[in-house]
Amino acid sequence: MENPSKTEKGISPDLKVSSYKKQRFTLSSLEIIFGSLIVVGLIYIGYIIFFQDSSGTAKKLEKKIKYLETSSKDQGEKIDQKIKAIQDSQTRWESRLKALETANQDLLVKLGKIQQQRSEDKKPSPTSSKKAKIQHKVKKGETLQSIAGKYKVSLDDLLQWNKRSKNKPVRAGDTLIIYPR
Repeated sequence: MENPSKTEKGISPDLKVSSYKKQRFTLSSLEIIFGSLIVVGLIYIGYIIFFQDSSGTAKKLEKKIKYLETSSKDQGEKIDQKIKAIQDSQTRWESRLKALETANQDLLVKLGKIQQQRSEDKKPSPTSSKKAKIQHKVKKGETLQSIAGKYKVSLDDLLQWNKRSKNKPVRAGDTLIIYPR
């Protein structure tokens, strides 16, 4: 039987493991160095790509933001000016409307007074009808129109007072009642 501590070429298995570990450690160190160089290179390339290129983009974004801020501020001012102009216009129209309403009310009051006056003129008052009533005896050649003109009354009033129509002419000797003004 052979000694388990010795192998074919006279190298013990413990020695084999130890040399493998040394060799592995050595390779590991190289891997770490190359890996570190690769990582540093990637970081540097990333820095160039992200920071150098994005600084221009950041400046462009800042310019765009400033432009948008100023343009929105300008638009806001324009909108405020338009709103103020509309409010001023509305105020002017409201004042004109009030003036027209006042004038309209004044005209309605005057119209009411005129209508009242006309209705009073058409209908003689009971006291004035007894005192100021005139009886006119129609003479030859007189017409209803000429009699109304003589007393300065309307033909319609004259016909109404005497319960006549325009179609029925007056004759000489007829008596008409007139309420002069």
